[in-house]
Amino acid sequence: MGSKSFKLLLFFSVLFAFNSNANNIAMNTKELLFQTPIIQNVRVPNYGLADPVNYCQSASNPTFTITFQVSNYANLSPSNQFQLFISNDGFVNPPEGIQISNPTISFVTNNGSTTGTYSATFSFPAQSYGNYRVRVKSTTLSSNATSQVISVYDIIFNAQIPLNVTNGNVIICSGSSFTISILENNNPNPSPLAYPYLTYVWRKKNGANFDIIPNETGPNLTVSAAGVYYVEVNYGPVCSSSASPNTFANSVQVTVTVASASDSLQINSQSGETEVCETIGVELYLQDSSGNLVANGSNITWYLNGTVIPNATTNTYTATQGGAYTASLNNGGSSCTISVPPSEAYVLEDITFNATLNVGTPYELELGGNVDAIVTTDAISPSFEWFLNGNVLAETSNTLNINAAGLYTVIVTENSGCVSTIELNLEVIDPSVDEIPNLISPNGDGVNEKFKVPYSLTSANNLNLEIYNSSGQQVFATENYQNTWPENIDEAFQAKAFFYYKMTKDSQVIKEGILTVIK
Repeated sequence: MGSKSFKLLLFFSVLFAFNSNANNIAMNTKELLFQTPIIQNVRVPNYGLADPVNYCQSASNPTFTITFQVSNYANLSPSNQFQLFISNDGFVNPPEGIQISNPTISFVTNNGSTTGTYSATFSFPAQSYGNYRVRVKSTTLSSNATSQVISVYDIIFNAQIPLNVTNGNVIICSGSSFTISILENNNPNPSPLAYPYLTYVWRKKNGANFDIIPNETGPNLTVSAAGVYYVEVNYGPVCSSSASPNTFANSVQVTVTVASASDSLQINSQSGETEVCETIGVELYLQDSSGNLVANGSNITWYLNGTVIPNATTNTYTATQGGAYTASLNNGGSSCTISVPPSEAYVLEDITFNATLNVGTPYELELGGNVDAIVTTDAISPSFEWFLNGNVLAETSNTLNINAAGLYTVIVTENSGCVSTIELNLEVIDPSVDEIPNLISPNGDGVNEKFKVPYSLTSANNLNLEIYNSSGQQVFATENYQNTWPENIDEAFQAKAFFYYKMTKDSQVIKEGILTVIK
């Protein structure tokens, strides 16, 4: 081969090698510039992937923040949008999880590299409760990434838990038990039972601490041992009231005391009252011997002068009348009853006033006469209501002029201080007759209107009277005649003028005869 041919071959070889290397460099550069972005490293700031994360969501702490990275972020499509999804079962059901609405996602930094860091701020759905993971997806990428486990507790109930033990003290008999219960919602206060998914932690005092009672996660706890107990909503080890100063979802502490039948109870009032006004009352408290209020929910019975007071079954009772008050508690059957001894009964005297009438009852009017019934009283600012046979009269002073027979009633009210009333009754009778009449004239003139017999016959309320017309038909009969026949004028005049009557007392005939009725 000649020298010229060799030089041409060498030139083309070098040229080919140069072009091939240039093409490789160009291809590598193109691949680097258009490398697909990848979502990665979803985590909670300042926490490692293996660190436990707890989030207490509340009105004062409504949002949560995570960060994530995207490699080659500069290659993201301009139309790209990031999306957040959560799941509490590892994205099993549903596989895509639950999408978070309206998260705030912003670019943070690239730290001088091709990887960009993003921040996402959002709120977990209401009533989130337990362990969750957050997954970041993209509308233009097939990749996604998932965070570490986050314990999320939406503090949906954050108030004192209402119990059936309102005052915090329970007395039980030895060998018996008592169930401490969370009250239903709005009974009368808000309750966590409005949210059935919530669970609870019951605790018992042990020295200076309150230990968790194992396996007690429901709304009730049955206790049979003395101690101090309380319950809190289970918001996890960080968000529960025992750990967080911002969570208040716990109950009062309940002190359980075990007593025997030989122990006793006591009754007290707010200020040691010894008198009671019927319109105000005195609040009485049932306590143990140490002065602790007996718990509502116990089997409580109140007594007044040894008689059971109906429907009085709570640890307080409003007394409105004087007498000796006692009470008892029974938690374990009839063999264990703790009581207020009769000798230690709480005694109240009625606050009242005096009122009397100047005439005695029954009062017999003189024929055609009248009488002033006068009330004398030491009541403060008294008022008076008068009644005749149950019908109210116009008189409102302490004096009533009476000119007709009947049952009179006056109600005296003390209107200052202890507002209370006294009722006085006065029976006014017509003049007595010495003999049983044989003629009456019920014509409305006010004279000889009724078939009146001597008061000695009617006073015992057992005079049996039967009246028959001339045809033998019975027109009137009573076992307690009080000089009232005929009860109306028309009744007598619808029959004939002659009537037969028969009077008996205790099955003994006193008198029988003929009665004439004329106009």
